[in-house]
Amino acid sequence: MVPYVPHTLFDEIIKTYKLRSDADLSRMIGVSPANISRFRYGRRPIRASTILAIHDATNWPIRRIKELID
Repeated sequence: MVPYVPHTLFDEIIKTYKLRSDADLSRMIGVSPANISRFRYGRRPIRASTILAIHDATNWPIRRIKELID
């Protein structure tokens, strides 16, 4: 089983919204910078509440968000 890698999702959000860093990303979606780091390095799975926060901030379909995580 291949572990999920949220890099693609986070990198796509940063690129699309022209953010400068993970700190900007964390402010945009309302998640602490420490949690963004934990998600990126696989120390914490992305939960449904975070997916919904990303959806609310980007208005991207949940399906697209999940595809970018996997």
